[in-house]
Amino acid sequence: MANSRLMRLLAMLLAFAMLAAACGGGDDTASDDSDDETATTAAAADEPDEEVDTEIEEVDDVGTVDVDEEAANCASAVELEVGEYNPGPGLEVGLGFQLTGGFNPHNNQAPAAFTYYGWMYEGLVRQDAATGGIVPWLAKCFETSEAGDQLTFFLHEGVTFHDGTPFNAEAVVANIEFIKTAGPPEVLPPVAGQMALVDSVEAIDDLTVQFNLSAPAAALVLSGLIRNSGLMVSPASLGNAAANPSGTGPYMMDSENADHTDINLAGFPDYWQPQLVGAETARLQGGLSPQARLDGVVAGQFDIATVNNTEQDLVPAFSTDISVRIGFVVADWQGEQIPALANKDVRCAMSAALNRSGIVETIGQSPDSAIRQFAVSPTDYAYVDDLESPEFDLELAQSLMDASGEEGFDFSNGHLPGGFWPATASAYSGALAEIGITMNNEALDPPGAGEMFARLAKAQHPVQIVAYNEPNALMSLIARTGEGGLNPSKVSPDGVVELVNAAKGKSFEDGEADVAAAWKIMVEECIFNIGFALFTTMGHQENITGVDHVQGIPVTFWPHGVRKEG
Repeated sequence: MANSRLMRLLAMLLAFAMLAAACGGGDDTASDDSDDETATTAAAADEPDEEVDTEIEEVDDVGTVDVDEEAANCASAVELEVGEYNPGPGLEVGLGFQLTGGFNPHNNQAPAAFTYYGWMYEGLVRQDAATGGIVPWLAKCFETSEAGDQLTFFLHEGVTFHDGTPFNAEAVVANIEFIKTAGPPEVLPPVAGQMALVDSVEAIDDLTVQFNLSAPAAALVLSGLIRNSGLMVSPASLGNAAANPSGTGPYMMDSENADHTDINLAGFPDYWQPQLVGAETARLQGGLSPQARLDGVVAGQFDIATVNNTEQDLVPAFSTDISVRIGFVVADWQGEQIPALANKDVRCAMSAALNRSGIVETIGQSPDSAIRQFAVSPTDYAYVDDLESPEFDLELAQSLMDASGEEGFDFSNGHLPGGFWPATASAYSGALAEIGITMNNEALDPPGAGEMFARLAKAQHPVQIVAYNEPNALMSLIARTGEGGLNPSKVSPDGVVELVNAAKGKSFEDGEADVAAAWKIMVEECIFNIGFALFTTMGHQENITGVDHVQGIPVTFWPHGVRKEG
């Protein structure tokens, strides 16, 4: 069963119009490059939440959406606030990422594309603004079978697509079946892969839809549903979404130019949560340079724009949160290319040599972005609080190398050519040189994240700096352990695969201990060596409210409830 904490988070999410976010980097190029870092794998998975007090005062002048008390995991005592449609002045938004392929959410899985898709499309579930965990959205609640091989979603009543088509169980079935069968160019293989373990989808009744899975993998499928495969398109637009975009979101298409760099959206009067339509119109301008975006916010041209983290003090107001994690993977941890890497002492010496705080300072990130595991703070899902992984300590690093009995060695690292990547690669190289290991860096050509992840999948570099850009800790493990596409050895330390498989078949709350235990092994074996988390920053005017972030991918922020005051 999905747990009651999820339900309390849902109540808070809907009642107080929380927003979400993710993706980007410490500077503009970092943000735009890691925005491209999507095309990773067809692998997927997910994460939970924490206890939140969600008492909601009654409001006399708004309607309510009653939560079905019979639905197994719906919080029966909660009424969700539904206000009036009362949009404020239009919004001007400046973005660095340029949308390609138009508003078809199934054929572009670059994380930054969600900066566009989030205005028009929604899913059954999404990431919570407070915790990054998965909570219901178009589904008012969901339940997981005890075996983890079935998911049942109970849908909100009265939701419609922009073209007037009802959003119901049949619409969900149409979307999932299309994603599984359509193929390119309408559906990218990785997007289809997010639903690979869904054997069938059936409408139990108009507002109940059941996903039958081929294996106990409820968490994995839920993780796919917070990404592209979960964004619901009107059945009338499936196969033609770019030319005729129609979702259930708070904004609908008005007009756009040929290269999608100037997009005009209009508020959707029939949105199912009308109070969350905060603006009459929204103009999204993409492909803009960092300077153009910064100048635009400072001059008042843009109400909201992505800016570099180092520019936070230059804009009237900002919202920022973690997007991706950066670190090095010891792909050759079994020593097939470099025998010394099979020695744990060598791998841990490499980790202990990294001055993570010094590195983040060099690239303009805050000191608290230096981390050693996927979870950033103790409140994050699957945080390991008893992690026995070496902090920065050159004496320890050298003693570990000495104890290993191994000699120094050379290896090559391929990194993205722009943004923070060259400085990070140089800093890692300098750190490893202190213990006699030579890291030869080369900028990738072609200069895209697809090439970076392709090299990782092939173990082209025995050790490689990469982004851990999955939305959550479980998803990252699934992609990078066992048979995962980003685990070229196809083997993992003892116990890891069993823990990951156990977590996939459980609810997120029940699987959290398994996920944390698996991460603990991978970090303490010094195979995953995360160095820091990148933050995305949205600069905005002081009279803009509701621009809030959530950790992780896929969105920069959810536009629901963003409003211009005055």
